[in-house]
Amino acid sequence: MAAGTAGASGHKSGSSPRFESTLDRRFQTVSNTMESIQGLSAWCIENRKYHSVIVRHWMKWLRKCEYLAR
Repeated sequence: MAAGTAGASGHKSGSSPRFESTLDRRFQTVSNTMESIQGLSAWCIENRKYHSVIVRHWMKWLRKCEYLAR
């Protein structure tokens, strides 16, 4: 990675803290229904330019869910 590609805030891929908070809210509110999962999937596809941020937060929420399921 070249120096300076991550912004001063440390966010990669040009994502903003606002986008990340929206992403966290989306993952927090997703439910086990087909409509909810399809809605989240469509939103992720629409925001695919932030794919690395989406995957990082997805993994964070999966780890949280695994911890809560124990």
